[in-house]
Amino acid sequence: MNSSCSSSSSPRLFVTKWPVYRAPLSSFSAPKRRRSRPRPRRRRASDHGGDGSLLSLSTSSSEDQSLSLVLDVHRISTLASSRFHWLLDSGRDAFSDLQSLVSLDDNRRLVVSCRKSTMQFIGGLVVTGFVFVFAVRALVNLGSLFRSSFESKPKLVVRRDRSLGGREVVVAVETSRAPSRDTRSSMPSSGHVSRRNTSPSSFSLRAQQKLPKWWPTSLTSQSWDVDKEDYQREANRLVRAMVDDRISGKDIMEDDIIRLRRLCRIAGIQVSIEPANTRDSFYRTSVDFVLNVCSRASSESTAVEIDSEDARDFIAGLSENVELEKTDAARMVSATVAARTRSWFLQAWALEIQGKHSESVAELSKICVVHRIFPPDESSAEMEMVARGLEKLMKLEERQTLLKKFIGICCSEDSHRSAAEALGLVH
Repeated sequence: MNSSCSSSSSPRLFVTKWPVYRAPLSSFSAPKRRRSRPRPRRRRASDHGGDGSLLSLSTSSSEDQSLSLVLDVHRISTLASSRFHWLLDSGRDAFSDLQSLVSLDDNRRLVVSCRKSTMQFIGGLVVTGFVFVFAVRALVNLGSLFRSSFESKPKLVVRRDRSLGGREVVVAVETSRAPSRDTRSSMPSSGHVSRRNTSPSSFSLRAQQKLPKWWPTSLTSQSWDVDKEDYQREANRLVRAMVDDRISGKDIMEDDIIRLRRLCRIAGIQVSIEPANTRDSFYRTSVDFVLNVCSRASSESTAVEIDSEDARDFIAGLSENVELEKTDAARMVSATVAARTRSWFLQAWALEIQGKHSESVAELSKICVVHRIFPPDESSAEMEMVARGLEKLMKLEERQTLLKKFIGICCSEDSHRSAAEALGLVH
């Protein structure tokens, strides 16, 4: 009874179940939105001035609104020290790891293993080594550059290349230490030693005086009252014909060379031969023609004329007519004279061996005439090159025999000297 009374007196809880509303299924499901990641907050200039930073930038609150840049040196030293200790610790760890790089497992298999930090340490060490070596080399090169700028200029060893028309080329560089007086006095006065000890100042001076002594200082110009335009057209027509013959494989005629020089000399005109190789080839052919004319003269001849003009004036004036530099033209003439000298000496000795003494004398006479009209300079590079070539082909006694015969038929002392240089008999 008490239980029934207690149950009737306690409150009752009624739970009502309402139907749950569900949205109809759609064939197009809406995509799920991704939560946007919080963007990193950009630091302002005032944020860099916090405590513990290496570099701080602050703005004064005064009217000037000035900026101050503060560099914490103590912080830098502390950071460098910590980085150094970290590097040492990483090195010790890498070394201990490399000691157990290769091991054997229980199944007798060879195992090679190392940590990732060890590989990173080794890679960083290699890269740092390359950077260090590159920096040291850069500093050494920079130091040598500054050192060479303060030192005196080196000496140049100059030689003439006959394949380049006798043009001077630098073949070596010597130290700037000057020889003593005793050494200079003991040096022989040959051209070989003087060129080896040539300083840059003397080299520049010699570069300005490349014209040989036989080159005429001034050419006599004939002031003829002629129509220059007609002569110019005729000269241009003659040049075109010679260039066409050259392209077709025909040789340049000697009469055309004389005719071109005559037209240019009478009217005082110049012609342009293009390209430059064709012009140089034309001038070399003209030099060969002049030397052939000179070689046909007698050994007593002191001057040879071509078309009522001296041979030296003819070849020098022709270089101006075809717009060729004087120095280049002089080198071509000197190189051709050297080549002819070598060929005539060899031919003279070959005829001497065969017993043809008169023909051998005729070959030596050609050298005498050409060296009298176009005398090589003393201790010239061209004669030195001729001497080196003949020393390889002829013995000393043979060259001495040729020199004696040459002196017997030629009375010019300058020709004696040039012939002795060509035979390599100058001491």
